[in-house]
Parts: sequence; structure tokens; C-alpha cells
Amino acid sequence: MTPRAFLADLRQEVLHHPAVGHSLIGRMTMDPRCRQDFRIFSGQHYPLVGTFTRYLELLLLSAPSSRDKLWLAKVLVDEYGERSDGRDHADHYRDFMRAAGWPEGAWDDEPLHPAVTGFIEDHLHLCAHGGFLEGLGAVGPGHEWAIPTMFAGFIGGLRQAGFAEPEILYFTMHTEQDQDHGAWLEEALMTLAVDAESQARIAAGCRASLAARERLWWGVADRINADRMATLLPGIGGGTSTAGWETLRGFRARIRGLPAPAAA
Repeated sequence: MTPRAFLADLRQEVLHHPAVGHSLIGRMTMDPRCRQDFRIFSGQHYPLVGTFTRYLELLLLSAPSSRDKLWLAKVLVDEYGERSDGRDHADHYRDFMRAAGWPEGAWDDEPLHPAVTGFIEDHLHLCAHGGFLEGLGAVGPGHEWAIPTMFAGFIGGLRQAGFAEPEILYFTMHTEQDQDHGAWLEEALMTLAVDAESQARIAAGCRASLAARERLWWGVADRINADRMATLLPGIGGGTSTAGWETLRGFRARIRGLPAPAAA
């Protein structure tokens, strides 16, 4: 299969994957969400936002050529704030969290669903030890091709919940910037997906990322539904206990010590 045909097929697979069309997203306007729902959502989703640049930085270390590093560096420059008024994407996300009702810094002590920490650990492993092509499949097709479609669903729910446009800039900005990121990484993939083996490795990384994303959305939905039940039935234990879950503060401290790959 030619690189162009392979990538066209893979893009369709991404767009039709259960992670991208998850019910948490698809029912945003059918099952209206309130600010409290998005407060819970953001506490679970924020750790991903703060870790994405680390995936790219790990891949930079193992990229086989300067040309491949250049594509990753272009995406990183945006993530660091090049087209976001000099503010990195995690900083913009915290604006959304404050609007959703988070007190300053309280997100660091939020217990994280195991599907959240699992998602991040899976991607750190893919990008550090899974092979360059697998990692590129995860952050390229697995992230940058999927996010504009997923975020379009979230934006509809956020607007219906009453968030103002400046409060959801993180999401609207990503629906625009990630179109560019996906195109840049597709150009890199076009030069790398030259045979059946390389195509299989890229697809494997993409599918691993999407599978982790589907588990993530189920975990976030579980956390939101548990909070709703606790509100509706105070004093009655819900089906989800946060006992034993890591906080963001503790999780950050643990993954900070994870080994990086040797430079290529």
C-alpha cells in the first residue's frame, strides 16, 4: 500500500473509532452537562494536557533524523505557546478550570481515576520505549487527527452549559491548531510509512493510543456519574470509590522519575 493510501485508510479508522465517537462526547447536547460536570471532567482531563509535551520531547530524543525532529519541534513550539499569546496550553486549560469552579491549585490534590493515570503511563511507555514509529502513530494519528472531532463535541456541551467563549479558548484553539499539527505530522508520516512493516508499527501505536483513550473516557464518565449520584442521593455510597487513587501531585512526582530513552 502506498503511504498516501495507508494514511487515508488510517485517518478513516481514527475518525470511526469508539474513542472518538464515545457516548460521553456524543451525548453532550442530548444529555446536557452542567458546570459541576465539567468541573469533574476537567480535574480528570487536566493531567493529560500537562503531559502531552513530554510525549513529544521523548520522541525528539529517539527521532532518527533531523528532518523527523523538525516536524515534532514545530508542534512543540505551538504547545509551548507560539500561537497562544505566549501562554502554553496547560495555562489556557487552567483558565477553563477556574471557570468550572476550581479554586486555585486545588486540582493538584484531585484523585485521578486509574484510566487517567493509565492513559498517561501507556503513552509515556509508547514514546520512550515503544519505538519511534509507534510513538509517532500515537501522538500523530492517535492524538492530532482525533482531537478536533472530539473537541467539537465538547464545545457544544460547554456552550450549552453556559461557558463564555474566553472560558473555553483551550478547546476552540485546539480545533484550529490541531488541524495544522495533524497535517504537519502527516507530512512526516508520508516519508516514513514506506513499507508494510513501518505502516504496521505506525498503526499499532495509533490503535494503542485510541484504546487507551476509550478507557479514559469511560473512566471520566464513571467519575462524573458518581458525582451526580452523590449529589442526588447524599449519604449513600456511590459505585465508584476514590480510595487508593493517586492525586495529580503524587502522580507527577512518581512519573518524574521514569527513565527516558537514550538519544538516537
